[in-house]
Amino acid sequence: MTTGRREANRARMRARLLTAALKLFGEHGYEGTTIDQIAAEADVARQTVLNHYPHKRDFLREWGQDRRDQLLTVTESDEPARTRLHRYFAALAAMNERERALTRMLHVSLRHDEVVATQHPVPEATIDAIRQGQERGELKAGLPPRTVAEVVTAIYGDTLRRWLTEDAPPFDLAGALAERLDLLLDGLAAPRDS
Repeated sequence: MTTGRREANRARMRARLLTAALKLFGEHGYEGTTIDQIAAEADVARQTVLNHYPHKRDFLREWGQDRRDQLLTVTESDEPARTRLHRYFAALAAMNERERALTRMLHVSLRHDEVVATQHPVPEATIDAIRQGQERGELKAGLPPRTVAEVVTAIYGDTLRRWLTEDAPPFDLAGALAERLDLLLDGLAAPRDS
């Protein structure tokens, strides 16, 4: 078997296992789902699951990474930073609205240490948008792009947590994210020459 074919088979199996795990997490909760159940749902041996996902939290990391990867296809690098960041937030809002029950269950059911373990550094796409915005004179220079991106990510995380706290969405997620992002970006806008 060629390497390309082997990698394609591996990717298909990982996707199959992730789909099974997310389905079960949605039905039984994260804590209520076992590796054996995931194996049965995917119709594979337990060891197959462990070969691809050695720990149950690895499914959450993959789910989060898939979401971050989707952000890379949302914008073009030649767009202004404000436009790019608004597109990211809109795409994230749409993802969460599509998967609200699953996202809510995972946020509610995970222990604090598991939540911390599944957190990923700030998406590179966000850092890149900030850096390019500074280079183009759209945003204040001199601020570390990663630090600014961490603040942007914190706004997203806090707004999402508030949106997930009630059974029914308490407010328009996309609108709230856009409003908060504008508030931050207005403060970060580069001064205009008079």
